[in-house]
Amino acid sequence: MSPLIAVVHSTPASITPIAAAFEVEFPDARLWNLIDDRLGPDADAAGTLTPGLRDRMLNLIRHGISGGADAVVMACSMYGEVRDVAEKLFVTPVFSSDADMMDEIARMAPRRVAVLASLPTATADTSARLADRLQRSGVDTEVVGVYCEGAAAAAAAGCLTRLVDTLTAAADTGTFDLLCLAQYSLSPAAADLAAKTGVPVVSPTHLAARAVAARLARS
Repeated sequence: MSPLIAVVHSTPASITPIAAAFEVEFPDARLWNLIDDRLGPDADAAGTLTPGLRDRMLNLIRHGISGGADAVVMACSMYGEVRDVAEKLFVTPVFSSDADMMDEIARMAPRRVAVLASLPTATADTSARLADRLQRSGVDTEVVGVYCEGAAAAAAAGCLTRLVDTLTAAADTGTFDLLCLAQYSLSPAAADLAAKTGVPVVSPTHLAARAVAARLARS
């Protein structure tokens, strides 16, 4: 039977991007989408991940594993730290949304990278985690968080043109040699954003799907 991958979402807008990535990187996988559409807004309102929010994510991961998932992907970038706890609790592999993207950025070693995100807390969280990842790799990169007001609404509406325009305007606030899309919901804009800005763009969806495929191939 094809592997079952549970994907925990904080917004319906991330479902199509990760499904498209799995279709390319791991077409045999069956996706099971689990949604708590307050995960992102509640974390943003709190300004951090509270113990209660961590428990909510862990409960969703547990639900996926109890339902027979062969792997779980957390599609919400702000919950990446929960992976460390999940790895101690579950035998089933659990993936954060963007760890593999950060590994790729470390490999590319840009001089200055913009982290584009649609929520203020996500902007700060992803920027801090990326800066830490690069520092641990000995990569001298300036990481600049850029909150893209209006991007969440454009992604939720499925309006790619508006999403690309919003991200382009945000990227124009500085000079960068790499743009990083912090969230799955922004990933559909990657190709058009690169074309409009002339700057390479990395997004997390394909790299995450590829990592899941590689991990399960070793099982």
